[in-house]
Amino acid sequence: MKKKNLFLVAGGSGGHILPALQLGKKWKEKNLDGKIIFVSNNSNLEKKILENNNFLDKIIYLNFKNVPGKKFWLYPVFLYFLILTFFKNFYYLTKFKPKEIISTGGYFAIPTCILSRLFKTKINLYELNFMPGKAIKFLSSFADNIFIVFEQTRVFFKKESHKCLLCNYPIRFELKDKIFDKNLILKKLNFSSDKKTIFLLGGSQGSVYLNNLLKNSILNNLSNLKNKVQIIHQTGVFDKTDWQNFYKNLNIPAIIFSYKHEIKDYYLISDLVIARAGAGTLFELEFFQKKSFIIPLQTSYTDHQYDNAINISERNNELFIVKTEKEVCKSTNFFLENLF
Repeated sequence: MKKKNLFLVAGGSGGHILPALQLGKKWKEKNLDGKIIFVSNNSNLEKKILENNNFLDKIIYLNFKNVPGKKFWLYPVFLYFLILTFFKNFYYLTKFKPKEIISTGGYFAIPTCILSRLFKTKINLYELNFMPGKAIKFLSSFADNIFIVFEQTRVFFKKESHKCLLCNYPIRFELKDKIFDKNLILKKLNFSSDKKTIFLLGGSQGSVYLNNLLKNSILNNLSNLKNKVQIIHQTGVFDKTDWQNFYKNLNIPAIIFSYKHEIKDYYLISDLVIARAGAGTLFELEFFQKKSFIIPLQTSYTDHQYDNAINISERNNELFIVKTEKEVCKSTNFFLENLF
């Protein structure tokens, strides 16, 4: 019998890649002799997240560009990379002949999934946000199954709603991860048990807004807070602030990182988490039952984080406080009020 091969197709953010990796691990447990090929974007973020995942048999990085929109002069370059991506996908699909494709979204998944129909490959899509992304909606007609984590998400698929299957979010932690010795972790991290631990979690790409909020509105304005807290701060790869000196000058113990896969200990010792509302972050905070201030990213083209936050906070109203950026600007005192 031929060995089964799986294509995992995800990229653009940790919110797409990390659950895809978790789904791949579960698949591997049932297909020990199968091979897993991960197809992703060719950027430093993807490479950083995907490195050291030894269960992957091959990683394919594709230079796929998003649609340029109104920047018409970029369309020749876009079309060049689009055609190149189709040819590369055809080559790898012919070579590995996967029995199944799992995708958690991203525009670059479109060529892979469309071409896979020529090979009669099973396509399982995972829409992990409350409101589906454009790529997943476009690919829904090609899919065999569409797995959703919010029951209400089904209504957005209309003609393809019969393909929707409710599932749990594929988080990267297990129940045994909740068993811990807080004092032991604090000692390992050189943190004090006499101070409150704030964990600012901006996601794999970080959040400049949250970084500035912590620096300008919270720590600089709430002077009484400085001697009572220690900070775990995910800054993201785009923020160039010298955070080491910033915390040193304030005499605040801090752990600073741009991206790190192993953040279990940070969750476990946190007294308060300040975060955006990516679905993965929300489900992990729910898993660890962490008191959290959620400030969703809202833009002119998407409110999906706000939808995520509102829907998951309805069953966690004792843990999650959801504030829009406009509401946060009016007052930052609620951070202090809810920490002590």
